[in-house]
Amino acid sequence: MQYKISKGLLKERGKFNSRELAVEKIEPLKLFGTFLAVFLLSRVVIYINKEDIVGMAPFGLAFLISMLRTKNESKVLFCSLGAILGYITIGQELGNSAIYIITTLITLMIFYVLNKRNKYIGIKSVLSIYFLVQIINSVLINKYDLSASLFVSIIYTGIVIPIYFVIRYGLDCFENYNTNYYFNIEELISIGIVFCLMIGGIGDLSIFNIHLREIFSILFIISIAYVGGAANGSAIGIAMGLILGISNGAIVECVGFYSVLGLVAGLFKETGKIFSLLSAITIYIILSLYSKGSIDNGIVEILIGGAGFLLIPNRILNCIETEMSTESKNEDLIELHMNQIKTEFSERIEGLGEVLNNVSESVANLSTNEVLLYKDRSTALVNNLADRICSDCKMCNNCWNTQFNQTYSCFEKIIRGKEENYSVFPAELEKKCMRKYELLGEVDKLVLSMNAEAINREKLEEGRKIIAEHMKTMADNVGRILYDFKKDISMCTDLEKTIRRELNKNSVQYKDVFCFTDKDGKMKVKVNMSNCSGCRYCSKSVLPVVNSLVKRPMMIGKDGCSINPNNKDCTVTVREMPKYTVSSYVGMRVKEGEDYTGDTYNFGNVANGKYLTILSDGMGSGPEASKESKMTVDLVEKFINCGFGIDTALNTVNSIMTMKFDEDEKFSTLDMNTIDLYSGKISFIKVGATTSFIKRGKEIIKISSNMPPFGLVDKIEVDSIDKRIKNGDVIITLSDGVLDVDKSKIGDSEWLENYLIKAGSNPKDLAIDIIEESKKLNNGSIKDDMTVIVSKVQALY
Repeated sequence: MQYKISKGLLKERGKFNSRELAVEKIEPLKLFGTFLAVFLLSRVVIYINKEDIVGMAPFGLAFLISMLRTKNESKVLFCSLGAILGYITIGQELGNSAIYIITTLITLMIFYVLNKRNKYIGIKSVLSIYFLVQIINSVLINKYDLSASLFVSIIYTGIVIPIYFVIRYGLDCFENYNTNYYFNIEELISIGIVFCLMIGGIGDLSIFNIHLREIFSILFIISIAYVGGAANGSAIGIAMGLILGISNGAIVECVGFYSVLGLVAGLFKETGKIFSLLSAITIYIILSLYSKGSIDNGIVEILIGGAGFLLIPNRILNCIETEMSTESKNEDLIELHMNQIKTEFSERIEGLGEVLNNVSESVANLSTNEVLLYKDRSTALVNNLADRICSDCKMCNNCWNTQFNQTYSCFEKIIRGKEENYSVFPAELEKKCMRKYELLGEVDKLVLSMNAEAINREKLEEGRKIIAEHMKTMADNVGRILYDFKKDISMCTDLEKTIRRELNKNSVQYKDVFCFTDKDGKMKVKVNMSNCSGCRYCSKSVLPVVNSLVKRPMMIGKDGCSINPNNKDCTVTVREMPKYTVSSYVGMRVKEGEDYTGDTYNFGNVANGKYLTILSDGMGSGPEASKESKMTVDLVEKFINCGFGIDTALNTVNSIMTMKFDEDEKFSTLDMNTIDLYSGKISFIKVGATTSFIKRGKEIIKISSNMPPFGLVDKIEVDSIDKRIKNGDVIITLSDGVLDVDKSKIGDSEWLENYLIKAGSNPKDLAIDIIEESKKLNNGSIKDDMTVIVSKVQALY
């Protein structure tokens, strides 16, 4: 199965059929690539004496030896053909090219013979063949004496060995392309050397006196420098200059030109493709003027090569950069590992959900077989009656031995009659039973006892069904929790690098920087530094730097600096500044005759840039109602602060609240609204709660819902009422004790709407005034717990 890293994930490339088709398409391309590579490598000549065309071309042979390790007949065949063709094309430049052709042919034949026997021809065998062919050529063709032939053959053969290892190393590294393998600098250089050798194999081919080898050399160096930086660019420039310099005899000049070209192009990579290219052209012109006194020679080649660089799609350059950048791959692998851990955790949570579902089904299916139960119970009752009444009767033998079926049937009729509330005594039994009234009395006692047991059994059955239903609800909630958990964040690597650079430039001491966008798309920057000892170093030094780079209002998180107790390091979170801020005030009154209020409330900023207002009214009043409402508020608030969805929070609370077996148990309501401080969206959720209001100047917007309170239904279908807030809006959240001043008109809010039109917008004054107005309408009495939360919205920018 093939995998690749793409956007931080290892993705399967395709299923069985599509993968086979892809392999069929890729294989010819690989064979052609092998043929082209060895063809070009075979043409690279190291001249010992160019005037006498004495030299060597070991690169094609070294490539063939490397390819023999694959034991792939197609690859070896194409490699051999490419090498032979390459050596043929340099026959006029290299006098001894026939040596390499003969060695290649002999190696190919031996490979096929041994491959049929599942054997392998190694480097020693090929080098031995090459050594023998060199000796024969030196003695028979060049007419050298044996000692000179041996010396020359050893030198030629020895040179092949390091070249083989360089090419083999490069090919092995190239096999790891498009995987999660980390390339070190040596491996990258070895791959670069192979490509440099291939470019060197183009030779002196030219069109209108424009040399193609120089064009591709410049194109390759600038491309690598742009994606890999100055270090990789200069390294490839040195390799290219060395290879081309050996071929044309100008090693120092080539190495100097190409290495400086790669260095400068890499230094300016951050400025973009155009400026990186312009810097390379500029340094080329400077070097040409300094060394040659003119720029005529080579300027056309660098312009054409530069144009080719500009035409390379950024997608291809990004792929190459991903392979060359250890940091980029490391980030992808970290994200992959995080996803794998998340997947492992998710599978365990899913397993818990499945277990809860299975237990729920098992408990629900434990229903009693009523027919079998009645039959067994009837038999037991008849036997019990017989033991109590008939055991010491003189007619027992006659009734239960001689007339068993008749007597048993009569007893069943008597019992059934008592169960169905009518009296019956069969005539057959009337004639012979001597203890009629004792029998009827015992039947009454047994049936009463049986009915009590049946009631208990029904209660147990009902409890079992309730437990099964709630376990199923809990399983559903586990699924929702898992969905919330899977929502991802994305790291901002480029911004992180920029912030690090600017912090260093501004001499800000830090240990680590982490930039990301949360699941709501809001940007956050976490900076870890040494303990600032409460000197507000973060707001004075870090915040201005981040603000200047992000180009949007940023602020220190609500927690400020958090100190690690282990190493005393300070961590500060810089996040996007919300557009709105909210100030709230609450007014409360306890029901007359009570010491505790049944209402519980909370308000303030929560996770993900939201402002939460929550009010719960426990049914009734006093400590019990207070306990229920407090539990509701605490649970919902904790779920939301942990980043879970509203559906998950409410249904989890509902599952807990409905775990009941006592019909007198009380329930609780929930009145909640969340304001997105960035977008201005406000969502009202009312679970059995009374009406809320938005005061916008003289306009009063009424918010109401018909959802039942917690505990009345097995699952809550959340009905969210969404609105948009504006600067200066006032949100009024209250309990039913405030609104229901007239018990004959419960839920009537007309009096409050009229009052709000004329009222001011100060949260504190408005909260107190609403309670006083409600109390006034109640003739000065407080008939139920009263709570009013008034929140005012203000825009920051």
